[in-house]
Amino acid sequence: MQKPSAKWIVIFNLVLDLPMAIVMSVSAALLSGQPIVFFPNLLSNILIGFCLAFLINVIFPVMGLQAGFAKLFGLDPQSLPGSLVGSLPVCLLFTIGIGAPLSLFNLAMAHQLGAFWGAFFGTFIPLYIILYIVAFIMTPIAMKAADAACK
Repeated sequence: MQKPSAKWIVIFNLVLDLPMAIVMSVSAALLSGQPIVFFPNLLSNILIGFCLAFLINVIFPVMGLQAGFAKLFGLDPQSLPGSLVGSLPVCLLFTIGIGAPLSLFNLAMAHQLGAFWGAFFGTFIPLYIILYIVAFIMTPIAMKAADAACK
């Protein structure tokens, strides 16, 4: 597998990371009991979530991690079972990499930093599941969009 071009990486990240940032920001607000209409930090959360997701995708070999984890279990990374298993550590990375900074940001804005661990771990599992579903749906779409744009 050859290294993707910069254009491919940018398009892939735009198509994948924006929905992940939106869904995580809205889901976190709902899970913490904040009404979306009155949630003043929603746009800043989406922007921060997008930037964090973009950085994670650029810094970490996400596709290699996904394929390598699937191969640990003897699964083809391109198959449905391989993709399902391979997405587990990737979504863990994204849930921690986006969820922790967003929790910290929102609690700092509310002057409640002492509640960080409870807030982060209280929303961790639901956000992980939601992110897993969104990433599983959006990754093939993002790959196809990036492939089409680079032809």
